[in-house]
Amino acid sequence: MNATQSPTAVITCEACWVNPVQGVRVTDAGTDLLCRPCAVAEYPRRVDLFPPLGVYKLTGRRIEQGRHGSGSPQTPPSPGPALPHPPPTPSPPGTPPV
Repeated sequence: MNATQSPTAVITCEACWVNPVQGVRVTDAGTDLLCRPCAVAEYPRRVDLFPPLGVYKLTGRRIEQGRHGSGSPQTPPSPGPALPHPPPTPSPPGTPPV
């Protein structure tokens, strides 16, 4: 393995996630840290955990759409009964709430 690897580089093969890293494969997309059997078999790395946007499968479109793709937050269809007014008095200390 290259001695100039980052101290935060993974130590487990990025293709099988089992064996320790024994080699580096350089591609147009960057470097793949692989064990010898995966490197010899030319296995691809399984997933990019932190692609350019930082989170797996997060795209610019999903960011623009919002968390659930529905835009701004909305109230639920049935928020339930209204809270009592005035609020009930609290239970005395040391007793279970009523």
